[in-house]
Amino acid sequence: MRMTTWSSFGPSSVLVVVAGMLGCAGNSSYVYEPDTVNATLAGLPADRTSIPQERPQGAIEVTSYGVTQLRRDDAAIPVLHVRAVVTNDGDDTPWSLDTTKQLVEIPGEGQSRAMYVNADIGTLPNVTIARHERRVLDFYFPLPDGMRNASSLARFDMLWQVNTAERPVASRTTFDRIDKEPAVAYEEPVGWPLWAGYGPYWWYDPFYPSVAFIHVHPRVRPGPGRVVVGRFGGHFHAGGGGHVASGGHR
Repeated sequence: MRMTTWSSFGPSSVLVVVAGMLGCAGNSSYVYEPDTVNATLAGLPADRTSIPQERPQGAIEVTSYGVTQLRRDDAAIPVLHVRAVVTNDGDDTPWSLDTTKQLVEIPGEGQSRAMYVNADIGTLPNVTIARHERRVLDFYFPLPDGMRNASSLARFDMLWQVNTAERPVASRTTFDRIDKEPAVAYEEPVGWPLWAGYGPYWWYDPFYPSVAFIHVHPRVRPGPGRVVVGRFGGHFHAGGGGHVASGGHR
């Protein structure tokens, strides 16, 4: 079963994305666990940070579904997925987030912006989070040439920033690959949304790879066209099916 959603986020070009529901792949057994596990997202371990920490008005939750592939045309790009969920519970002044300011850092490889971002709001790369709103963003970072799967990526950091009326709130969340089932109930995921790429809006970074890992040479440049999000190799279960979105690049 597939769900088709049409969206518009800019002129002149078309982006069609097919996002596979997550599931087990072969006999893989891993999960990326943040250094501080104080929440779960779709059954996976997550790090929750209050915003701002001194006078909480909401929070950001960060998790990773792991490594998958983006397929565009006849080429495949190994990518790392990171999800950020930002919730403004009580600030009357809307928060903002620039997706180009959210980075992943890998030891020995430097930092990278995401090639593609998927969200539930059509203003990408700029996101506004008003009071009582929650925004879900999925980031896809092309991996360095020597890291084509999760077994070669033991650790990474997600550097995130959310702008509030009082000040920008920025920090980093460190993830380690755990090759055994952690003490988190993720065999039967609960909550919504479950799958990566569920949102109807997609954006690609037209300046990629201006900020990219040292040894990354993606075979495909970001741009309009059909992009398929592959399945993930961790323990995450969400059934079969997919999600199809189309829109333009802003």
